[in-house]
Formats: sequence, C-alpha cells, structure tokens
Amino acid sequence: MKMHKRTKIRIASYISALVLTLSVWGTVQTVRAVNYAKELTVAHQRTVTALSSYIDTLRNDLQKMQYANTSTMTSGLSISLCKASAGAKNCLSELGAGETPLNNINKFLTQASDYVDSLSKKTVAGDEISESDREQLTRLYQYASQLAGQLSYMEEVMLSGEIDFEDAVSTLSLLRDNGDLSLSYTDTVTDAEKSFSDYPTLIYDGPFADNIMKKESSLLSFQEEITQKEAKKRAAAYSGTAESKLLAAEDEKGTIEAYVFYYENLTVAVTKKGGYLLYLLTDTFAGEAQIKEEEAVAIADKYLLKIGFPQMEESYFFTSDGICTVNFAYTDENATCYGDLIKVSVSLDKGAVVAADCTGYLMNHRQRTIPADIISAEKAMEAVSDVLTVKDVKKAFIPMQNGNEVFTYEFFCTDKNGNDVLVYINAVTGLEADIKLLLYSDGGTLTR
Repeated sequence: MKMHKRTKIRIASYISALVLTLSVWGTVQTVRAVNYAKELTVAHQRTVTALSSYIDTLRNDLQKMQYANTSTMTSGLSISLCKASAGAKNCLSELGAGETPLNNINKFLTQASDYVDSLSKKTVAGDEISESDREQLTRLYQYASQLAGQLSYMEEVMLSGEIDFEDAVSTLSLLRDNGDLSLSYTDTVTDAEKSFSDYPTLIYDGPFADNIMKKESSLLSFQEEITQKEAKKRAAAYSGTAESKLLAAEDEKGTIEAYVFYYENLTVAVTKKGGYLLYLLTDTFAGEAQIKEEEAVAIADKYLLKIGFPQMEESYFFTSDGICTVNFAYTDENATCYGDLIKVSVSLDKGAVVAADCTGYLMNHRQRTIPADIISAEKAMEAVSDVLTVKDVKKAFIPMQNGNEVFTYEFFCTDKNGNDVLVYINAVTGLEADIKLLLYSDGGTLTR
C-alpha cells in the first residue's frame, strides 16, 4: 500500500516535533540537574562550615574544662559542650548519609560530652577533678584540635573547588586515633542521649563583646533629644570633616536612633538623644604601614578623649590589612567595666581614625558601685585551679549572658605549657564566673 505524500509529511512533522520536544525536555532536565548539583554543593559546604564551628566550640570548652575548679563552671561548660556535640552529630548525619559512617568521630563526640558531663556531676557532688581526669581532658582536647584543623582545611579546599564533597567526607573518615590518643570510655561515663539547640559564639573583639548588648540604653534613657542641625555640627567634629560637606542620609532606626550623615567614603551617625557618636565608618584602604600598633593605640585613645569619652582603657587590639582596631573598656573605681566597650580603628599608613563603634558603651554605661560584702583577692585566688599560675590580678565588672553584671577579680594566669588564661572569680560568692582563653598572633591579641 502506497502512503500518500500528505501522510508522509504529517508523520515527518510529528517525528520532528517529538525530537524537538525530547530535546527541550532533555535540556530542561540537564539544567535542573545542574542547578540541583549546585544547590547540593552549597548545602554540603554549609554543613561542613557548621560542623567546623561546632568542633571549634567543643575544642575550646575542653581546654577551658582543664582549668575549671568549681561546680558552677564545670556545669556551664558541660552544657555548652553537649550543645556543640549534638550540633556536630547532626552535621555528621548529613555528611555520612552515603556509605561513609564516620563512626570514629561520632564516638569521640559522644565520649567527650559524656565524660565532661560525668566530671560536672562529680564536682557537684563535692569531689575535685583529679590529675588523671585532667590528663584525659588533655587527650580529648588534642583529638578535638586535630579534628578542628582537618575540618578547617576541608572547608578551604571545598570552597576552592580542589576536592568535591565525596572526597572531603572520605578524607574526614580517615581521621582516627592512630594510637596516640586513648579514647576509651571510663567507668564513670554513661551513654545518654542529649538534645540541645544553639551553641556559643567565639569572641574575637574584646572578652565580652557577644554579651554586652541590652534591650535599652542605660546612658541615653534620660538624655534630651537634639536637632538634626546640632547633630550635623557634632558629626563634623567627630569626623574632622567640614560641616558644609556633610549630607543627610536616612536616619538610623532601632535600639539606638541616630542622625546619619555622609561625605564621599565617610559615614557618621550621631545619637538623637544626647548627641553622642554612635559610629563612624570609611571604606579607605590602608597602604604600607608607617606607624606601629602602639602609636595607633595612642592615637585612638587621644581621639576618644577628644570626642568626649574619658577614662577608657585599652584592653586588646588586632591588626588586619593595615588597620589596627583597638578595643577600649571604661574604668570605674579602679575596675574595668567590660560592658562599656568602644572600638576604634586606625590606619597604620597615615595614622588616621577610619572607624569607631561606640554601641557597647552607649548601651551599658552607668555609675557602678562595688558591693560592700566582697571577699579579698587572696581569698578569691583560692578558687583558681592549681593547674594555673596567677601572674596578675585586677578588678572587673563583667556582663553575663543573662543580661546581669557581676563584679569579679580578673586573674591573668598561665598553664604549664605557657598558655595564657583569664579567670574571673565572683568577688561576692568566690565562685568562677568565666574563663577566657588568650590567643596571640602577628596581628595582636584575641580571646575566646
């Protein structure tokens, strides 16, 4: 039977349409697959980054646990460490969704949290942390440090595209005890399931930068509101820029309301109440350093006096990309008030103030009174762990996570390995209020 020409044309059209449809469908599926792969890669990178943060927190808590000396501190560190361990396990469940179980790291996380929990219960019962306990903590800390370093490297190479997700997980699964660390359980450890949310944040710009913010400013509550004209005049003085050059921008809203002005690469905000400097920002890049950090600290200190912030004491500074950022805390009754924090950045090429942030000071500054029933520094020192050697002591008001402030003795200590530690003892109760680890680098001093 002969096929009509029209039928042939119709069939050819159908075939062409089918081929075109399949081609479009294939292209769409390919695009979807590529997009899905990209989304999966981003998700994997986020998981590795989160895992790295949890392990870093766990490592810090294990180190601090070696210096803890009271049930109050060990209990707090135990809770913090268990949160980090639970978060890390969740990340590992995502990373190990394939054939790699990562059982060795899961085992370590369980052991670390359970062992610290057992030590916490031990101190609550009135017993002391023994030398063998601290040795075990040291071994756990060493393994956590090894794991943290591996994760940090993994983050770097994954983001650079040098290895893919599967290779990263395979590399991570190879990290084991190697016989150098004793990770066996002790009789006092029980295997309990713990579930927590959130985790502590590392503190990198002043010992208490993460917990100094309150809901309402202590200083500005009863201050009179100034006009925009007056604010512009003060902005000129704070920034060293001619008043005629400053232009008004949208007002700063939020906890502290402010008038905002700008000129070229400069932005300066002045509080509506009281007319204080809230912040000053520039996007200037620093050239080759012409001054030293010590000179930058002196410039920052002079600047604060000039704009109306007296009695500020430099606590820490850090230099990055030619900019030295100095952290200042207010001193009152010979005590450092860490809640009253101001940060000033000075360029090392021209020695100019290029940024300032007075938020902490404006939120927390007030008249303080040292409690009448405090113990002596000598008595407070008894609460410092025997594994630490006290080098110096001073008084300090420190903000707590619950929003309260505690008057303490700040003991600057070192351990047997030369690590520097700050131990804060509540000057009324004689209990440990906080422990901070000091880190040193070419850029300056950091705390965590």
